[in-house]
Amino acid sequence: MSETPFRIFRGFNDESLKWAARSTFRLDRKSAPSFRGDPMAERIVRALAERRAINVKETLESFETFSRIRRRVRAPRVADVCCGHGLTGLLFAAIERQVEEVVLLDRKKPPKADLVVDAVCEAAPWAREKIRWVEAPIERSADELSPETSVVAVHACGVRTDRAIDLALSVGGHRAAIPCCYKQTAKDAPRALRDALGAELATDVHRTYRLEAAGFRVEWGAIPEAITPMNRILFGLR
Repeated sequence: MSETPFRIFRGFNDESLKWAARSTFRLDRKSAPSFRGDPMAERIVRALAERRAINVKETLESFETFSRIRRRVRAPRVADVCCGHGLTGLLFAAIERQVEEVVLLDRKKPPKADLVVDAVCEAAPWAREKIRWVEAPIERSADELSPETSVVAVHACGVRTDRAIDLALSVGGHRAAIPCCYKQTAKDAPRALRDALGAELATDVHRTYRLEAAGFRVEWGAIPEAITPMNRILFGLR
């Protein structure tokens, strides 16, 4: 199988830079020049680098995820759940003009989340009025979202990815997730799948059947493995 390439910051397809894609060092003025893409992406990266609020891996992960899901799950309202700093959702607010509201939802806002918001809004001032932060458990957040909100979950650990599926089903919107940390997630999958495929693949096959049974069209995609080995994207499209 061919390796999934970088789409936005294509310089990271160079073998000499791939090692840096998983870096947990802070994005700063020294590392920012490696991020060569379209003008808006570069402006956002420069603003993030000035604030040193986010690391290189999370920056690449958010941009590369956004590049693959933006057209499939695009809707007037998007929710980035279990969002951490919320950069993936913020890119919808900054780049997708038809998006009217972006809900950033997590149990607790990270200390530097406001710096990330400020960086994106410096590059794209129109984004600020679209953004709404919600601090709440995902299990009790359905009332915070409007009907047909698209639900995005990037590395929502373990069963939180399943809770993101529950949320998408409850509001009736598109859904895209990059699952991770599969501990305790395969228990509902048939034992034959667990034994034959292993917990990770069995879990995502089971999730696929669940979404299909609920009336979604399911697709699988991926971000570059250079960023993370847990790089599968699960799409659930209305």
